[in-house]
Amino acid sequence: MDNQYLQMFFDESEEYIQMLNESILELETNPDDKEIINTIFRAAHSLKGMAATMGFEQLTSLTHKLENALDLIRNDKLTLDTAMIDALFEGIDLITELVNDIKSEGEEATDVSDYVSDLNKMVSSHSGDDVTAAGGSTQAENGEEIEATLLENTEIELNDEEKENIFEHRGETDYLYQVKVLLSEESMLKSVRAYMVLKKASELSYLIKSSPNREKVESEEDIDFGNEITLIVVSNLEPEEIIEELQDIIDVEEVIIETLELDESEFISQTTKDENKQKKKKSKSKLEVSPTVRVDITKLDNLMNMVGELLINKTRLEGLKVDQEKYQDIIQQLDRVTMELHHIVMQIRMVPIGGIFNRFPRMVRDLSNELEKEVDLIIEGADTELDRSIIDELADPLVHILRNAVDHGIEQPEVRKKQGKSPQGTILLKAYQKGSEIIIEAEDDGAGIDPDKLAEKAVEKGILTAEEVESLDRREKLNLIFHAGFSTNEEASQVSGRGVGMDVVKNVVESLDGQVLIESEVGVGTRFTISLPLTLAITQALMVKIDEEIFAIPLNAISETLTISPTELKKVRGQDVIVLRDKTIPVVEAARQLNLDVEYGVFKEKNEIPVVIVKSGEKQVGLIIDELLNQQEIVIKSLGKYLLNVENISGATIVGDGDVALILDVRNIA
Repeated sequence: MDNQYLQMFFDESEEYIQMLNESILELETNPDDKEIINTIFRAAHSLKGMAATMGFEQLTSLTHKLENALDLIRNDKLTLDTAMIDALFEGIDLITELVNDIKSEGEEATDVSDYVSDLNKMVSSHSGDDVTAAGGSTQAENGEEIEATLLENTEIELNDEEKENIFEHRGETDYLYQVKVLLSEESMLKSVRAYMVLKKASELSYLIKSSPNREKVESEEDIDFGNEITLIVVSNLEPEEIIEELQDIIDVEEVIIETLELDESEFISQTTKDENKQKKKKSKSKLEVSPTVRVDITKLDNLMNMVGELLINKTRLEGLKVDQEKYQDIIQQLDRVTMELHHIVMQIRMVPIGGIFNRFPRMVRDLSNELEKEVDLIIEGADTELDRSIIDELADPLVHILRNAVDHGIEQPEVRKKQGKSPQGTILLKAYQKGSEIIIEAEDDGAGIDPDKLAEKAVEKGILTAEEVESLDRREKLNLIFHAGFSTNEEASQVSGRGVGMDVVKNVVESLDGQVLIESEVGVGTRFTISLPLTLAITQALMVKIDEEIFAIPLNAISETLTISPTELKKVRGQDVIVLRDKTIPVVEAARQLNLDVEYGVFKEKNEIPVVIVKSGEKQVGLIIDELLNQQEIVIKSLGKYLLNVENISGATIVGDGDVALILDVRNIA
């Protein structure tokens, strides 16, 4: 049973860990906000319950200790300062390590004993009290007496055989309890939680009877029992111990225990059941079904592939160009259904980018404390949605950019004061949609980057010669930062300079068919702009013909198309250019860029020359082709591991006649 829910444990623990990180950051800013403290406590308690249910002892112990500290904070018995916040964060990091241990090795490998010992000392020093067990407020824990209740007044009616079981299994030191367990109304897996409650109760006691029935719960039937589980048990444990153990189970909101009395003589004289006895009626809420489900990303990938195949076959059918009216009607219907299906699948795959953005406030907070800087991270557009496959790859590039912004961008508070700036630096992380692209900007108001200094470093490191550097413009000098191993720091540090990892940023972004741009002004700040396609699977493209072969150019890489005459071509430093709206744009021959075996330059003999203006960042280039065909939706296919580094080609697609058309990668052309 536990293994069956292991993936659910990983998913839920990840959500609770993220919730803890975000909430403790809020708590540091608003230490008196009781709602935040309650949110943190509930998340820690739920995490502890899941770990205990799955049998992970170290994780259970660690979360229990954190819960102790949080309970003291909640009850104003613990001083909350930066050191205590750091200790809580360290505990969350260890929880993350333990979960990762379980995920990768199947067991808890990380030793947390030193941390637990240090936390106990810190809690004692901050509260002046010994560390005590924390738990929910219950009748037993508040020291109130639990009165004995006659068995006739219980909410579960026992037959003679069940009463006899009580006498057989009840020793001199045992108690007879009625235990009522109330589950959260929002619980999506009530049958599973009921199984966990009954399993734990059976370990703590002898289970006489339960409602819902134990056999039904264990058979994994979908039963509706509202949110209440009632048990009759025999146990030698005190009520507080049973309450604490059952409250550790996730989604358990409250545990109420009553002691029961059963007169043996009354049982012996009772020979028949009182059929007219009325049980106390309880109102039961209907089992709530969540409107969302978890779906394995591989299933979504397979679904997207099938939609892609459907789209390819629709395109092939359109290519037949049958003239019958009925055929045209079918094609139109197929086109509508295919487009709607594609749209729905795309919507399913889209997830908010906030899932990544929300990881960074904690990272920036820890790093700024380590470097003794004051940094305010502002996040905008966290609800912007992006394809799940792209989101998964974005974390590392953004980590590199933000770490370098804190380390190398934002100055020390005293330096900023001398420059007339606020001692607190600001980093803005923003996401928004622009057409068929998602734009992510990371901007800081720090020292900025000197392009001339980058050029000097490039010469010093042997990346470029002095002559090559002289021909570079400002943008090209700034782009030197993306060379592997390039750094502007004089000395290596734990965080290091902007150059460390910037080649990783560029490589990852370009592997996602995106672009990264850099703008910077010394003393003012730096902005990195990452542009990414909404999806990597299906996109709009312009189909063109080059040397009798069909190629596809993604629309998001095209500024416009036009037809020019040979007289409009000019020469600047040996380069063919055209003037378009007072802007000089270089033009190149597509066949030459693709190394096709044709005679170059013959396009100048034509009366009309088709040109596609492609863009890469702010740079534009006119691409001379043989013929403009049509615009259509294409399914992007990888070239495979044997054709990974084909210059100027990013993939392939299947066109209407079933042939393969290569997709142009314009980033190196422009």
